[in-house]
Formats: sequence, C-alpha cells, structure tokens
Amino acid sequence: MAYKRTNPIFFLALVLLIAGDFGSHIFADANSIECNVYWEGPASYNGNKNKCITVNGDGVKTTYICTACYRGDGKPASAKDCVGPHPLSSKGAFTCDAAMDENPTTSPKRPIFCFHYNAQHVRETYRCVSRHLNQQCPSEQCKVQGT
Repeated sequence: MAYKRTNPIFFLALVLLIAGDFGSHIFADANSIECNVYWEGPASYNGNKNKCITVNGDGVKTTYICTACYRGDGKPASAKDCVGPHPLSSKGAFTCDAAMDENPTTSPKRPIFCFHYNAQHVRETYRCVSRHLNQQCPSEQCKVQGT
C-alpha cells in the first residue's frame, strides 16, 4: 500500500491558523509590557507619551511611561460586550484605540472602560463586560514612572 506523506509545514500552518482564531497569545512579544490594568495613548497633557499600568501576580502595580505602544500581532487593544453613546452591532470585540481602564467598584456589571475615537477624533467612553486584548508596549520604549 503506497501513500504520499503529508508535508509537516501544512500542519504547522494549520496550528498557527487555529491558534490565531481562538485568541491565543502565541504572537505575544516576550519583550513587551502587558498593560493589564490601564493604558492611555499619547496626549498633550501626558507629554505625548503612552501611560501603561500593570499588576503582577502578587498584586503589585507598576506605572510605565512609554514612547510607543503596539501589539506584536498588529491587533488593537479591545474589549467585549460594550455599550456607549452609540449602539453597537454586536457584543464582540470593540476597538479601544484611545485608552482602556477598569473600575469594578463603580461599574460592577461593566467594569472595563474602553475609550474610542469617533470619526471626528473625539474620545468617547464605552463600558464593557470584559477585556479582549490588552495593549502592549515594547519594554525598551518604556521607563517606570518617577525614575
């Protein structure tokens, strides 16, 4: 019985496609800081720098000031199941291109605040149920605030 052996590159490509579809962090940059508490894009009031706050497994928060922030996979920071000043067509991921914050105390049902620029480049606030993708900042572009 003769058979043609399948190319292993095919299986590798298949694994990468499946991992990407399920939101895997397979493309996460190992040298990036994950802004898992707060992120804000550059603005005149913060010296045109990004602000990124992280919390580690021990609950210790660190604030970084970064010259650039972007995800290694090219996707924008986003949150899920959001409501805001304009109706959204789905409960899927919504782009948070201006900032992302959380406040479970004042908004327990929608603790994630997603800030999005509208067509006029005005920042609008959306309240969301959960984070989808956190912003990332390359560690070489950041310094701890106050140092």
